[in-house]
This record gives sequence, structure tokens and C-alpha cells, in this order.
Amino acid sequence: MEHSFRRRRLGGRPALLSPRDRAWRGIVPTFADCLALAEAGSPFQTAVERRYDRSADRRRLPRALAAGESVFFPQAHQVLPRLMRLMVALRSTFLGGGREETSFLFLAEGQGREAMGLNHDGETDAFWLQVEGRRHLTIGPPVPRGTPEDLDFRRIPARRAAGPGPSGGWWSGTLAPGTLLYLPPRTPHRVIYHDRSIALSLTWKRSTGRARPDAMALLDWDVAAGRADRVPPESRDCLFAQAPALAAPLRPGARVFTLRVPGGVMMLPAAAHPLARRLAVMPQWPGVRVPPRGGALALLAAHGLVAPRDLPLRIIPTAPKALDGWRFA
Repeated sequence: MEHSFRRRRLGGRPALLSPRDRAWRGIVPTFADCLALAEAGSPFQTAVERRYDRSADRRRLPRALAAGESVFFPQAHQVLPRLMRLMVALRSTFLGGGREETSFLFLAEGQGREAMGLNHDGETDAFWLQVEGRRHLTIGPPVPRGTPEDLDFRRIPARRAAGPGPSGGWWSGTLAPGTLLYLPPRTPHRVIYHDRSIALSLTWKRSTGRARPDAMALLDWDVAAGRADRVPPESRDCLFAQAPALAAPLRPGARVFTLRVPGGVMMLPAAAHPLARRLAVMPQWPGVRVPPRGGALALLAAHGLVAPRDLPLRIIPTAPKALDGWRFA
């Protein structure tokens, strides 16, 4: 599926994917806990009908939400480790390393209002995940390079297709919880909120030159220093990757292999190679426990690469003013 999507869709036409399981529910915290990111010092902005407030004044949040404004947190992955894990998986599976990455967490109470109007995101591959509530979306065919990002809504035709399929024309529909949407570069889009919504927008900027993908950048783990809001309980029947890792190819007859992790390199026995190869996408192993001794999983656990405890949902940053999201203000 991954190779087919990369070949047929990436950079081509939009794709709307329905959830296959419930894992998406655990990526971000509740609506109230998402709003608490502001109390912990994360930068945020509000927007309604192309009017923006970049003051990050926490006192305005209740009034802004009640008025139907959208609240969004740039670079939210720095304080949401499970969101960073999703970005690692998308990067490793579809996009490659070395591209500028951004994340936005959007919150809205929904009053039938839009935030940014009809616009496009330039030369980026974008993945949207609807986490809670529903959003009404209209998308169209890519605009020419160099087109201003803010577009006239009168571009939208009265008649639109039934789905974002092979026609490549205009389409309107609803993003339900769990829906993952891929948007290729320069895709015009317009979003209207009709009820409470939590949504994620993740983008990867396309290189303008011929730069080769940076394999080591697959290990980027951009989570801020701080403390967990709540430590997840230990699981009795699931293992979780704790950081991305890249296993070098195993040479014939070799007894060890090189495993690159954020900030270092380690040598591991060849028996761990089949499992270590999967760490690039930070998988979970449901129904699996670390054996008391021996085996590849026990070896990876001993090095802190897997554990029976999920990543925390939210980090309270030690230095909130150093968060990357402030550069979007």
C-alpha cells in the first residue's frame, strides 16, 4: 500500500483515507487539554474570516472560541510526542528526510464560520487528520506556481464532484473523525466548522533544487525538553517504540549491525535486526510483552528503544519561549 500510494498519489491528486483502527484517537489529548497548551506557554493564534490575532493572549481564548474563531497552535508536535511519532511514520514511509516540516493543531467550537478562507499552502505535501468533530471542506485542482496563497472564493464552481477522485476537479464534503486527507502542492482549500473540532495539519515543504533526501534526517525527533503532563500507565499487553532508529543493512555472515538513534550510534547483535528495521516508523506491538530474558525484544528494551509504556500525550515545556511556533507570529 505504501509504495502504491507514493507512486500513484504523492504529488498527484488528493486522497481521502478512512481509519482502519482506533489508534488515531490517542494522538492528541482532549479538547480541554489541548487548550491547556496555551496555559503552559505554547504559542497560538486565532483566525476568523482571514482576520488574525497573533498576540497569544490566553485571556482571549474563551471569547474567541465562543465567537466561532479558530485557534491554532503552530509546531504543536514539539509538545505532543505522539503527534511527533505520527510525523516520523509519515516521513519515513512516504516523504523522506531533510524537508522542512510543520504541524498545526486546530481547535474550534464551530459556528458555521471559516478561518482562512479559500487558500493554498504552496509547494508542500500536506496530511490532515480529523480527530474530533466534523469539518466541511471544499478543495479544487492545483493552482499555477506563483499564485498568491489567499484566493477569491468565487473560484469555487456551483457544481462540484461527488468525491476527491480521479477527476481532479472541485469537490466538497465532510471530514469525519479519523479521516486522513492528503493534499498535493498548491491545492486550494476552504474549511468551515459546524461543531466542536480538533484537527491536525502536517506539511512537508518540497525542495526547489535537486537536493538528495537526507536519510539521517529520518531520525529527527523535535520534542521540547520538559515534563510529562501525565505519565501513561504501564501496559500489560503492548510494546511501544520510544524513539526512531535506523538499522544499517545486515551484511552476510555479520554478527552485529549498526543502529543509528537520535544523537548516537549503537552496535547490536544480528538477531535483533529484523525488529530493529521496523523502528524507523516507531511501531507498536499489540499483544506482545517483553520476555523476562533473551530475545530481540528484550535486547531492544534493555537499550530503551521499546517499552511497555506509551509516549506521554503532552509535554509541559521547560522553556516555552524557545518553542519553534513563535516564529509564525
